[in-house]
This record gives sequence, structure tokens and C-alpha cells, in this order.
Amino acid sequence: MSELLKDIDARTRLAGTNKLEILLFSLGEDPRNGRRETFGINVFKVREVMGTPPITVVPEMATAVKGMVSLRGALVPVIDLSDYVGIATEAPRQIMIVTEYNHHTQGFLVDSVDTILRLDWSQMRVPPDMLTGQMGGLVTAVTELADGRLVMLLDVERILAETVKPDETQFANISALDRTDLTVLFADDSSVARGQIQRTLETMGVNAISAVNGRAAWDELRRIADQAERARRPVKDYLQLILTDVEMPEMDGYLLTRNIKADPRFIGIPVLMHSSLSSASNQQLGHSVGVDEYIPKFEPHRLSETLTRLLVGTHQESADAESADTPTRSLQALRGAGGMLDSVDARTRLAGSNRMEILLFSLGTNELFGINVFKVREVSDTPDITRTPNMPFGVEGLISLRGSVIPVLSLAGAMKLEDAPPGRGGSMLVTEYNKRNLGFLVHDVDRIIRVDWERVRASEASGAGAGGYILAITELDDGRLVSILDVEQIMADTFGEALVGQIDPMVDGHEINVFFVDDSLVARKKIAEVLDKLAVHHKYAQNGMEAWTRLSGMASHAQQVGRSVREELDLILVDAEMPEMDGYVLTRNIKSDKRFDGIPVVMHSSLSSQANHAMGRSVGVDAYVAKFDGEALAQTLRSQLLRHATN
Repeated sequence: MSELLKDIDARTRLAGTNKLEILLFSLGEDPRNGRRETFGINVFKVREVMGTPPITVVPEMATAVKGMVSLRGALVPVIDLSDYVGIATEAPRQIMIVTEYNHHTQGFLVDSVDTILRLDWSQMRVPPDMLTGQMGGLVTAVTELADGRLVMLLDVERILAETVKPDETQFANISALDRTDLTVLFADDSSVARGQIQRTLETMGVNAISAVNGRAAWDELRRIADQAERARRPVKDYLQLILTDVEMPEMDGYLLTRNIKADPRFIGIPVLMHSSLSSASNQQLGHSVGVDEYIPKFEPHRLSETLTRLLVGTHQESADAESADTPTRSLQALRGAGGMLDSVDARTRLAGSNRMEILLFSLGTNELFGINVFKVREVSDTPDITRTPNMPFGVEGLISLRGSVIPVLSLAGAMKLEDAPPGRGGSMLVTEYNKRNLGFLVHDVDRIIRVDWERVRASEASGAGAGGYILAITELDDGRLVSILDVEQIMADTFGEALVGQIDPMVDGHEINVFFVDDSLVARKKIAEVLDKLAVHHKYAQNGMEAWTRLSGMASHAQQVGRSVREELDLILVDAEMPEMDGYVLTRNIKSDKRFDGIPVVMHSSLSSQANHAMGRSVGVDAYVAKFDGEALAQTLRSQLLRHATN
């Protein structure tokens, strides 16, 4: 069944063609009418199709949520679609479709999988009222196959919204613009998504015009443009921003964007693409048709910040952003939902300064530990944890946090600290690594400090131990040492290393040379595995200072022998956070040295937020890819290397 998805990269060519590919499946025979209905899901949302693995039942889940499965180190909730839509079949579902929506992975149990079908969005129709009523609004589009079968595209966003606990605090931190002179037109075929967008815009205090699909949005836009022409005024006087979903019946968001960008009447009006298709490939699709920004659904605070920046040209920072320039900051900003990252955009000013902010905490021993603040979403008291069977060593169980089920690790347990006190500790750090949310139990939390990376030394030079989980060491003004944890190593030892799938070798790969730098042993091993499968030559360094020293030496040697360093080096891959010199300063050094002109720099980091992407772009990286997705890394490297070869 994995063959179904082998050509997914080629599907990026569908952008702007108003075409989509859907995976057809059945939920079994409906005993109410004896029919076997055919359903569809966008292939871009499917990660794989597999036999249903053993499922661990978790208490207090929605009825259709059958439990959790461990899938290559990630805990994935499993939803029985037959149960959800009310098809009461007794036969067990043997097939699971693994999907990714809004950076969340989940499994959908189905009865059978048919085939992948390529269609025009113009063939997808808004469902008739009778079908909408019968299916409770769960169908966003329908189409008819050549054999007469009706295919129904399910509203997966609604399914997810109704099978997880809604987060009523997610709109709390939205800053109001109170600008009734600003109007946003938005298009989305999901009633749930339209309601969320409408609430965000109302909280912001701006006007909104909604459309149920791309065709309806384009009709409304042309009506507004015609009205502006008659009044001899620019369209921008009537409309200041367009927000579009990607997959919509009759006209998708790519074709809608291409139409807007091709019409001179809409010049100067930004198009923001807002989609549950959150992979790097989908973002590239959006940029290929001209969208101004692309953000995944659904994070109201992030959506409002992006809208504010595009509408008024400045980011309205939260009150605690002012304190981001001070050496240490209070933990009050960390506690509670969303407060931690209210000033995350302000921290992009650290890019290229060789500085970082670290959160200090204790595990009940005499040591003081640290973690990059960018990886922390919030800090809370230790919550009630649901213990589940067959969990890896160090994993205490699961918690439900504002609709997401996340695993909780005892850091002291995972690190096997024998002198740590018993118990779970008093605080939990909610972190995001490699697009995965995790809870880390710690004894207590100290404060946030700002340090120069040059004061952070690699653990090998410091002789640090703690089971090999110490990445680097820094010293505080009072003489205490802070051990910065190698969370990637902890995760690899706890959940297993990420698997690298099939990667085709590059043509003439033996002539290609890649230099990469990463301070994590786990990351270096996985990067080398990807490069080996690409069949390219590679060298590495273990921190930014070592990398810059070696790169400078390569450039000097090339000058001495009368050659260009481009003849010896085709691409540089850098981590973001590294001791002695971080990836941002390293990139800035490379980009300011003319000897490296034309050599692409790719940033590869477990810091996967949009703010981190912006930090990378601000110092000149050519591409940014989040850890660790071997196929995404290979795709990005291949693209940059081919572009480099043609220049």
C-alpha cells in the first residue's frame, strides 16, 4: 500500500492547475440501506496506508477515538471513521490511513482502500442540502465517477474538532486592531474552519467577507473589482487582504491565487494561504502560485499575528516583549496557555547576534540544566497523567492538553539519574521538537537567562557526563555550571531513532560535495544516512566555530591553488543552535564572504516554528527544513543541489 504514495513529489506540479488527487476508500456496508458508500481524502494529507496495528485504549477519549498507537516513536490517536459517521459495522477495520493535519498526525480506521484518482476541482461540487443534512455537514464536496459511483470528500477538520476537546483559551491572547476600515475576504469549504476564522477576525475587530469555496470567492472578488472600477477607485479601498484555504470544490486555493495574482486590479492586496496541508511541499506549492505567506491551520494567535503584519505592516508585540532585551526574565510569561511564546517574534532579533535564551531547571540533583526557550511552549504544574501500558522507559504516560494528546517523560528517569529524588517533580515543560509536542517533568524551574553562544562550550571539551545527554556547558555569573540537554538524543533513546525511507541517489552524486554541521550525534548520524542514500560525498563539523574554521580553510586553500571554492563544495547544511557559534552567525559569515557566493546554505533544525524560519531567512539561508524528516531533507537538498548545478 505504500506504493500509493511513492510519486508524491511529482504531485507538486498540480499547483495552479485546479487538479487534486484523492485516495478512495470505503467504510463498509451501511446496515441502514445496504449500500457501500465511497469516500475520498486528499492524497497530500495522507502519510501512509497500513494494516491496523495494536491499539492501546486510553480513558476519557471521544467515542470514535479507539485509542493510541506508537508509530515510529510518535504516539498517534486512532479514529474509527465508521463509528464517527454512524455506520455500525461489526467487522473489525483492518486498514489504517495515517494522515497529517495542522501538524498533528492521526490514524483513520477504514474498511478498504480503493485507488488514487486525479480530478479537476471543477468536478467537485458543493454537496446538496439533502446530503449535507443526511451526513450532518460532514461532507465538503462530492463528485461522480465514470462508473456512476458518488464520491464524498469528508470534512476532516470537523471530525478532528469534534473528537478532541476544544481549546476555549485559544482566542484569549489575540490583540484587537479595532479597525473597521479594514476588510478581509476569506474562503474555506469547512464550516468549522469558517467559524474559527470568523471568530478570529471578530476578535481582531476587522470586517470580514466569507466564501464557501474558491469559485464563490473569485465571483465575489470580481464583483468588488467591478464596483471599484465603476467608482474609479482602487480595489484596495474596498478590500485589504485575501485569506484562502487550499482544497475547495469547484476552484481550489492555488487556482484562486493564480487568478488574483494575474489580475492587475488586485495588485498590492496580499494573499495569505491558510491550510491544514502543513508540509514543506504544500508551502512550496503555495509560493509557486504567488501567495504572500502560508500558515497551517489552526492557531488563532498565529493567524492574527500574520494578519496584523500584512494588514498594518507592523507586528503588535505583547507587553512582555519589552523585557526580551534584558539579561534575565521572569517565569510569569511562561506559565499558562500561550503566554510563553507571546513575544516569540521579538526574539527573532537574536538572529545573527550569537545569543540564545535558555530556561534553567533542576531535576532534584545538584546539577542545573538548561533548554532553549524557543523549544518551550509553556510551563505548568505537573498535571494528572494517564498511565498507559507498553510505554517506553522514562515515559510516565499521556495527558490531554487543549485537545492534543501528548506523551509525558520524566527527564530524570529517561536520563537514568540515580541520585534524583523519587516522584515526578513539581513542574512540566511543554516542548516542541521536530513538530512533536512532548511534556518533560522536572523538579523545579528557575528562570530564563540570555547568554552568548561563545560562552557555551561543547560537552566533549568540558568532560560532562549525565549518560551522554549533555550537549553543552555554560557558566553563570555566580560560578554555577549549566548543562544544556541533548533532547534529540533523549528522544532517540526513548522512542527510537527516526527511520529514513527510500531515497533515490542523485545522478553524478559522486561529483557532489556537501559540508554539514550539527552538535548532536544522533542528528549527524541521520544526516549522514540521508547523504549516503543520495550518493554524495560529505564532511562534517560538530559546532559552528569548528565549521567556520574548516570552511575558511577550504576557501583559503582554493584561493592558493587558483580555484573557486564552488569547485570543491556544492552545499552547506547547518544546524541552528550550536555551542561556540550558532547556525545564524555561521550563515551570516558565509553569506558575507564573497568566496562562498553561489553556494546554497540550508538550515536544518528541530526549531520548526515560523518564527525560526523567519530567523533563518533574516540571515540569508536559502532553505529551511525541520528535523527530522529524511525524505523532506533529501527533497530540499536535491532541489538546492540541482539549482546550484545549473547556476
